[in-house]
Amino acid sequence: MRSMVTSLFDVERITTTAPKAKEARRVAERLITRAKKGYRAHQEGASLKSSGKEAEGQRMEATALAHWRQAGRFVRGTDVLRKLFDELAPLYMERNGGYTRIIRLSGTRVGDNAKLVLLELVDTEKTRKPMMRGGAVQTAEPEKPAKGRGKAKAKAKDGDAEAAGEKPKKARKAKPTAPKEKKETKKAKPSSGAGKTARSKAGTTKTRSKKSGS
Repeated sequence: MRSMVTSLFDVERITTTAPKAKEARRVAERLITRAKKGYRAHQEGASLKSSGKEAEGQRMEATALAHWRQAGRFVRGTDVLRKLFDELAPLYMERNGGYTRIIRLSGTRVGDNAKLVLLELVDTEKTRKPMMRGGAVQTAEPEKPAKGRGKAKAKAKDGDAEAAGEKPKKARKAKPTAPKEKKETKKAKPSSGAGKTARSKAGTTKTRSKKSGS
């Protein structure tokens, strides 16, 4: 548990099982509260010494040192202990509890198949950034140009040419296409009855011409 809490203060984010995370969270929040008390006592002692109250200032410095030693009995490493008092304690001075959070993960631990969780500190520079899943950033595919964008691009090019002092190229006019000739409709064939009447009329005219000639 000491190693887990020390790693939490050091790297600000660890992966473990749910029961261990709950116990480490309880211990870590108590240590952060102790560090806040020690930081506040140290600040008050410094202000009292600057105002000329040496005795009261030394008393507050002794209180801050007692909190440092109590936290040092659990936290391993002087650098991590200094980070707890100098960085994390001022960060959570306006916060009343809830310095850590537990996030459930979808994976399980190899061996006993125990469910894994993520235990991390709240509102630090590292935990504010979103986690990268898979270790790589997914690049977005290039968008396909939609219909009607060709005209917009041509207008943008003309605007750039005018700004540069060049004359924009005129668009070529399309040649007018000749209208297609309508197909002539086929004349309707005369019916059989109409043909007979025409033949009879032609025969009568021939007989009349013969009589007149005789």
